[in-house]
Amino acid sequence: MTAIGESFYRIHLYANSNQELPPTLDDLPHRDGYGNRITDGWGNRLNYEISDAGIVTLSSLGADQKPGGKGDDADISRSYRSTDEQGVFIAGEHMWIVTGELHSEVGSE
Repeated sequence: MTAIGESFYRIHLYANSNQELPPTLDDLPHRDGYGNRITDGWGNRLNYEISDAGIVTLSSLGADQKPGGKGDDADISRSYRSTDEQGVFIAGEHMWIVTGELHSEVGSE
């Protein structure tokens, strides 16, 4: 969850500077004094998806890299809207991390 949360903040910084979402996680800005990881706790790259509706999701399949599971194998995901109900881009706004959050999940079977 730490890498996902930090990556979302870096997505926000990118969006604030560029008025668009980053094409890939490799494009995220570096933050001095932070881990700047785009990998989960098991060293696997985070999944980065942007839906047609502008929903941004970062996720990890857990230690086993398979859907589902519990404990260390549990899936983890967090999603945010990049636009508000009127279609206005909000990902770069100061309160995006608060107002755009849709879903956080640590899965289990």
